Amino acid sequence: ARLVVDAMGNMSPISRQARGAVRPFGICIVVGTTATGFDVDNSLGDLIYTNSDLWTGDVPSGHPDGGLGSPRKQYYWEAFPTGASSTERTTYLFTYMDAAAERPTVEQQLEDYWDLLPTYQRHNAKAFANGKSVEEAVASGEIQLKRVLYGCFPTYKDSPLPPPAARVLAVGDASGIQSPLSFGGFGALTRHLRRIADAVVEAIDQGALAREDLAAVNAYLPNQAATWMFQRAMMVPIGDQRPADFVNRLLRTNFQIMSDLGPEVLKPFNQDVVQPRPLSRVLVEAVKRDPLNTPLLVYHIGPLLLADWLSHFSAMLAFDLAHHALGPAVRAAAASLEEAGDGRAAFRLRRLAEQWEFGSGQDYKL
Repeated sequence: ARLVVDAMGNMSPISRQARGAVRPFGICIVVGTTATGFDVDNSLGDLIYTNSDLWTGDVPSGHPDGGLGSPRKQYYWEAFPTGASSTERTTYLFTYMDAAAERPTVEQQLEDYWDLLPTYQRHNAKAFANGKSVEEAVASGEIQLKRVLYGCFPTYKDSPLPPPAARVLAVGDASGIQSPLSFGGFGALTRHLRRIADAVVEAIDQGALAREDLAAVNAYLPNQAATWMFQRAMMVPIGDQRPADFVNRLLRTNFQIMSDLGPEVLKPFNQDVVQPRPLSRVLVEAVKRDPLNTPLLVYHIGPLLLADWLSHFSAMLAFDLAHHALGPAVRAAAASLEEAGDGRAAFRLRRLAEQWEFGSGQDYKL
């Protein structure tokens, strides 16, 4: 084969070998069900919803965290009608965490899901509105489980993954091009699909199959790297003693600001596209609306992660400027080089222009 395209996901043996013993920097555990019986209101969905502060329910007696009374995670919900029937609905419970061995298992989170689901969906299902548990609602036939869903999604800071060798290119989850917030590898793949497909065709046509050529396809994207601070703000290190309403306060303030600023700010963020200028507007407004939360956020995030984020944010601004000021000229130069017979140089220039565009979120169109 002239080129191996690795689209085997997070468990790709090629990617696992390339990463070696590196531990994932972030984990998202998701559990949920598809069920019928949501007979009160099944017309709307939730993208990200919280109805409780930081959760301590799974801290066992005698555990160091239990002695501190320290929460370990913030739970989030997602729900939507599936369309298979008027009462069928999918609900997810998810949380962000690191890969520490002390973290709870998928099974433990699924137990929490059964306990917490009736409270979350009491306005959507009559059985839950009447105070029944999941077990009671299933036994009475009011809720019928169609399937149980669960997953554990890892992400790595060193992403996108550089090619481990010539003629090998990772795409999708295998490359790590996914949001540390949504862990949505499929969404990220569809966003980058045209760019990557064009790059693959051009790489084969121009013989740009060396490791350094293909590295330009999976180049550094500062807007993806910058989302790590957001993910860290929404997870809780073991033993951390931040206020119980820390995450909800942060989300409430920032989503209200994005809503007030309009769809040109809110919609890209909800679709995993971070753009530097809208983000700047949100940050300035957040300091104005909730100034006391800013030093608290900086304290719990820590100076090292904050400095790392500032470097990525600065790179986003630089990429935004380069895309608008130099992008057209670079693409024109690439066309000229290709006409002159230097296809590999043209390939690299086009990838540079795309890096500026996608790395600052300028590929997004409302």
